[in-house]
Amino acid sequence: MAKQVRELSELSIKRLTYTTKPDGREVKAKHPVGGVSGLYLQCQPPKGATKNGTKQWILRAVVGGKRREIGLGSYPTVPTKKARERARELRDDIARGIDPVIENKAAKAQLKALQTKDITFEQYCKSVYIPDKAQEFKSAPQVRRLRNCAEASYPVIGNMRLEDIQRNHIVQIIKPLWTTHHEKANRVKNFLYAVIQRAIAEELRTKANPATWQGDLEHSFPASNKVHKVKHSRRIDWKEAPSFWKALWALDKPIGSRPDVYAFAVMMLTVGRKEEVAHGDWSEISLDKKIWLQPAGKYKSAHEWAIPLVPTVIRLLKMMEPKRKGRIFTSINGRVLGNQLTSLPDALGFDAVAHGFRGTFSRWAKDKRYPTDLKDLCMKHLESSSTRAAYEQDDAMSLFNERRKVLLAYEKWVTKGD
Repeated sequence: MAKQVRELSELSIKRLTYTTKPDGREVKAKHPVGGVSGLYLQCQPPKGATKNGTKQWILRAVVGGKRREIGLGSYPTVPTKKARERARELRDDIARGIDPVIENKAAKAQLKALQTKDITFEQYCKSVYIPDKAQEFKSAPQVRRLRNCAEASYPVIGNMRLEDIQRNHIVQIIKPLWTTHHEKANRVKNFLYAVIQRAIAEELRTKANPATWQGDLEHSFPASNKVHKVKHSRRIDWKEAPSFWKALWALDKPIGSRPDVYAFAVMMLTVGRKEEVAHGDWSEISLDKKIWLQPAGKYKSAHEWAIPLVPTVIRLLKMMEPKRKGRIFTSINGRVLGNQLTSLPDALGFDAVAHGFRGTFSRWAKDKRYPTDLKDLCMKHLESSSTRAAYEQDDAMSLFNERRKVLLAYEKWVTKGD
């Protein structure tokens, strides 16, 4: 049977203090205060420049065969009367088979979970999703596009909890972009779906994803092919390509003085986008294997691509080979190539832009009667089911040898007019 302790008065409790050992050391002391079995006041010696040490209420109890020391708060912040009341409540809980320590931990965990769920969409994007996703990207434009998608969403749902975002909010974000900035609308809807889906996976949201497109959001928008007319980039006729090639290289005087010319030439003969030559890295190039291996997600495509390098491209790259580190092409002052490539055809007197040269290749391949799927794979397009099937069969190397033959024929036409 537990030893009965006399119930101390408030004055006696106030006078309780730490213990001093015979050698002069000051150590903490635990004093039973009575009133409730196992209730103690723990008194700590003073630390540093403080005069008085701290005092804490502790309930000693055996719970399920385990001895527990349960903190009830500090004295006098928690008055004696409140400490005794709380101690009696915990004793009653223990008698009913409840472990107060485990229950307290569970309550704290639940509170933390609720506080975590209070994170807003903007906070989650800025502190979690965008920093993590940015690590997957290798180019600044990709990260910038990611942030642009987030910023397009903030006015509507930025201050909302992830749990509170509903379907009508997603529609409100996408609707103004759908007919005027269709490509951006697609990027934003994909971004919203990805962010909310991750939040669901991390148990920050219990409801279904309101940004689901197929079978859901698509019913709130007119079909994209009805409202969005594709605006093709200005391009030259493929019959003009040899003349353009000749005019292009006339700019490189003295030889090697125009990195934009080299970049444009490589872009033409790989049927690439200007972003690819502007941000292409030497680590992606294998001159021995004659391949440019473009990582998934770095450029516009979400897939990895192995681009065949024709002899002219190999020769141009070898002229720059001593560099072999970092970006393949930069301006004379070391900056990223961009507008120089876009405006170069106009500067030469050709009514075209850099991206339009992909259309030039497409028309050449069509007129030369190359299979559409093969032409699309050369352009890294996977719109049709057959091109997707071909890609899924061989991944990045899909129809690689066949694509090399097409690009060799195109190289011959562009550089020699044959």
